[in-house]
Amino acid sequence: MEIRIVSRWDSSKVLLYGKYESIKDCLERNRGAYLGGANLEGAYLRGAYLEGAYLRGANLGGAKNYSMSHDFWMEIIRRQPIKTFTNPEWTIIGQITIHRLCWDTIKKRYDKKIMPIFKKIAKAGFNEFEDEYKKLIKEGK
Repeated sequence: MEIRIVSRWDSSKVLLYGKYESIKDCLERNRGAYLGGANLEGAYLRGAYLEGAYLRGANLGGAKNYSMSHDFWMEIIRRQPIKTFTNPEWTIIGQITIHRLCWDTIKKRYDKKIMPIFKKIAKAGFNEFEDEYKKLIKEGK
């Protein structure tokens, strides 16, 4: 399929273009791509490897299946006002970000302390982290 990722500010500015199997395939083949200002609205990102991708200014609204992406997590957090999170929450955010913790480790280390962070992110329009964590708890993992 033909994939074209354009700037959210100037749709005539094409950031990535080519034939790919999916958005995931496109992003994996263009690791570390400059996606600042890209319109990723509605993009299906499950399994997409975004490490090193420059996401500042990218339109992330409506993106789907990003709950496994530390880079998406970091960009969403970065966009929140500093006062959104308490100092203890910033400590947790830092640990998850720096060590790229998996869901099981997050649950073991932070259990109920993490949910307020997920709720704040959900209020900003990104609920998949909260949903993924609730699913993990429900499954008893």
